Amino acid sequence: MKRHRIITLAAIGAGLADGAAAQTGKTPDVENTSYAMADGARTLQESVVIAAPPTILWRAFTDTEEFERWNSPVAAIDLRVGGSLEASYDPKARLGDPDNIKHRIITFVPERLIVFQNIQAPHQLPGAAAFQRTVTVVEYIPAGPGRTRVVLSSTGWASDPASDRLYRFFEADNAELLEKMKTIYEAARR
Repeated sequence: MKRHRIITLAAIGAGLADGAAAQTGKTPDVENTSYAMADGARTLQESVVIAAPPTILWRAFTDTEEFERWNSPVAAIDLRVGGSLEASYDPKARLGDPDNIKHRIITFVPERLIVFQNIQAPHQLPGAAAFQRTVTVVEYIPAGPGRTRVVLSSTGWASDPASDRLYRFFEADNAELLEKMKTIYEAARR
């Protein structure tokens, strides 16, 4: 089955898989620096260094055509505080469909970070309420000439069974998303 990405954009589709098993061979360039707070709240945090400047990689999450090129065939991005990022991995979907993934953009700093929160998940995502309690941050950190560390953090994960299952799913899926981003943007620069 094909796995869909949601960059804690929320990936739905093929079911939830064990994150550790999926991450070992498929995502050799991704670093997992996830952590838990004293109160048990967890942050899922993964990153990858890409041989491309922040200016190029910024467009990956802020420009609709660019997002469709590397991430999902159906998308719309309204980049503003209170705006949205809507996507579907089903090429037959239309914007506004109830099973699309939709995030509210909380804030952003151009070429440095984007913060968003899911406000609509596909109906088949078990535990969508647990996902909607999280907030996602995408950071672009210079990592030397022409290189950028892209850090994807998802904060607010609880430790209940539904949250655990989704956490493991996104741990694997977000790592695959970052690895794909690296592959695509580095190939484009050759």
